[in-house]
Amino acid sequence: MTSQNIKKYLRTLGRNPEYTDLFNQVTQLNKMQQMLTTSTVIPIHLIKHCQLGQITRGRLTLLAENASVAAKLKHISPSILQKIQNLGWEITAIKILVQKPGHTSSTAISHPVKTFHLKKTKISNAGIECLNRLTLTLPDSELKNSIQRLLKNHA
Repeated sequence: MTSQNIKKYLRTLGRNPEYTDLFNQVTQLNKMQQMLTTSTVIPIHLIKHCQLGQITRGRLTLLAENASVAAKLKHISPSILQKIQNLGWEITAIKILVQKPGHTSSTAISHPVKTFHLKKTKISNAGIECLNRLTLTLPDSELKNSIQRLLKNHA
């Protein structure tokens, strides 16, 4: 299907009353995404780590990459809300959620994907010796069991 045919199909589909609400919401999300990426509503160091969620009954949902970003967004959410309202949007509340790892959204605000690799830490012989001595002095407890598991897995 060519680009022209797709546009014609979408225009026809958009006129169908069954899809009017869906197309209106997509249009609204696209406008909101454009506004968020081109303005200073959300600080640049945070916008890179969040995605635009849905807008439902005047409530905008922002999806944070992790709990740290979510906490920062929640802290400045009154300011974000005020700026969005000053730009003419009828948003009455902002909801901040932590994004599930690996979840992608079609309304995502572009940002690079970070990959983390865990390195296995090597415990020195002196460290192993000290941990062994510590387990001998501890009563049976979760701490003692954890240290023993650590030593067993490290061997």
